Amino acid sequence: MVLKIDRCSKHDGPGIRTVVFLKGCPLRCRWCSTPDSQSMEPHLIHTETLCARCGRCVAHCPEKALDMGAGGIAVDHRRCTLCGKCVELCLKNAMKVTGIKMSVDEVYDIINRSRGFWTRMPGGMTISGGEVLFQFDFAKALLKKCHDAGIDTNIETSCYAPTEKIRELLPYLDHICCDVKHMDDKVHKRLTAVPNKSILENIRMLSHEKDLILRYPVIPTCNDSDENINATADFVTTLGKTFNRIDLLQYHVMGAVTYRRLGREYQLEDIPAVPRERMIGIRDRMIARGAKAVLA
Repeated sequence: MVLKIDRCSKHDGPGIRTVVFLKGCPLRCRWCSTPDSQSMEPHLIHTETLCARCGRCVAHCPEKALDMGAGGIAVDHRRCTLCGKCVELCLKNAMKVTGIKMSVDEVYDIINRSRGFWTRMPGGMTISGGEVLFQFDFAKALLKKCHDAGIDTNIETSCYAPTEKIRELLPYLDHICCDVKHMDDKVHKRLTAVPNKSILENIRMLSHEKDLILRYPVIPTCNDSDENINATADFVTTLGKTFNRIDLLQYHVMGAVTYRRLGREYQLEDIPAVPRERMIGIRDRMIARGAKAVLA
């Protein structure tokens, strides 16, 4: 189940990447910017900024799941059966169903058409999510097919999976990007719904195996305390020879609108973005403790 494919990204691994975003994730991070990637099920998304408010979708919805209100089209996701009638009728592409079943060969064909980018500059294919390891068999097959074709491969993962599963992917991987969300196990579980012990163990293992980039999303009131910053920096300094660096990611609220479109509450609605000066201070604190930290 594929959420989307981005054919020209500069932020998902070395060089220009074609990024395959999969649906499904066992984590429920409070700050998740792509809530439509958490479930394996497709979702109907209405983009109000594209909507012409013509009312065609409302009039022809067989389940009466759409309503025209003062703020635009409202979707009752409990009644919607994802029949796609509104998508067909929409003249402005304001209605879409996110999530489509694709085969490994279908996805590979799209990736292969991007190879022209990589003849002029470095790049390759990245599988992201959701969580890559949540659709393990598909991810492994796609990575193997790309690796065998000489395509540079990368995954963006939480590393929340059995170590033996991750080891199965190593022969087909050139790079790995992994989040570090919080060093305290109990706090990590409160913020993401899963513990962090296996995640940290997998990161340690990977730091001796493959080019590894860690990513630390700095979330105000959640993981930006001096104590956690220090603990994260100290952890990084213990990693192996294939560890590359830790990227500091500035918190943003761009995912909030997707929560609203899905009829869900965004728990961090009132949390402000992290000032640039604060991000620089966190980077400098980590560097002072011996960690190779950069602002992403």
